Amino acid sequence: MNYDHCCSGDSGYPLEPWLLTQLNAPTCPAETAYNSAHSKTRAVIERCFGLWKSRFRCLDKSGGTLLYSAEKTCQLVTATAVLHNYCISRNITATLDESVVARDAAIQPTTAPHNHGSLNAVELRRRIVQQF
Repeated sequence: MNYDHCCSGDSGYPLEPWLLTQLNAPTCPAETAYNSAHSKTRAVIERCFGLWKSRFRCLDKSGGTLLYSAEKTCQLVTATAVLHNYCISRNITATLDESVVARDAAIQPTTAPHNHGSLNAVELRRRIVQQF
């Protein structure tokens, strides 16, 4: 089974075949293990976002509101991602604001009133859980 195109999302997002979320109420050890692995993955992702936003403070100031047009925002995000990855590949350190990194790493998932997802997504997550 190929999971190359799956992303990890918190429960604020609906379950989709390309966006896997945690189970709301695990009922067996395999489901608990899946949720644990999912949570650890999300922590890594949130820490990466914190490091990126700390290096490029322009990404952290908006509080989630677009300060520019959607096109300009996409260009800004893409440019900073390329520069951030370049710095990492060249071991170029930055003066990091640990409060930004820690805040992003500690973000708790939001709860959505719906997390059922499509039948394909539910089946995909069920197959992944079985592997645990």
